Amino acid sequence: MKIFLKSLFPFFFVLLFSGCNDLKEQNEKFKKEISKRQNNSYEYFQSTNEKIDNTFDKKTFYVPVYSHIYVSENKYTRLSISLNIRNVDQSKDLYIESIDYYNTDGKLIKQYLPSTHILKPMASIDYLVKLEDMSGGNGAKFLVKVASKNKTHNPIIEAIMANTLGNSNLCFLTQGYLIE
Repeated sequence: MKIFLKSLFPFFFVLLFSGCNDLKEQNEKFKKEISKRQNNSYEYFQSTNEKIDNTFDKKTFYVPVYSHIYVSENKYTRLSISLNIRNVDQSKDLYIESIDYYNTDGKLIKQYLPSTHILKPMASIDYLVKLEDMSGGNGAKFLVKVASKNKTHNPIIEAIMANTLGNSNLCFLTQGYLIE
């Protein structure tokens, strides 16, 4: 039995540490993705000077979000917010004119795009409101204005709110509503 276990030791050793390279590669991919996010340098999401005029099919989406929620009368939990926009069309670009974040009072807090951007077919982009940022309140919202040259599928626009509470996690999703 001892000989059998000793013969398995090298196998387990190789198995245990063979995943290290995969983990290193995965960490490098995450670092590159974070760098792209910080520099807003995505191949599939680029700024454009193209004028969005009346020939475009324009739409506005309302996305309810929460920077915190009340868990009792005088106690709240902060939430990070991840807004995700998905171009579900397989062949047409989606023009994103603006992504604006408003607080509970309806005051504009932040404009996420300085100019119109093109989101390539089947591509996705997301924006983060950090856990520490409670400026939106429990009635925060995004208004996302999109356009396309021809009729296309509506994008999927969702927000995920999350927080880690001790040994448990709180996470929920809201969907964008077409309002214009």
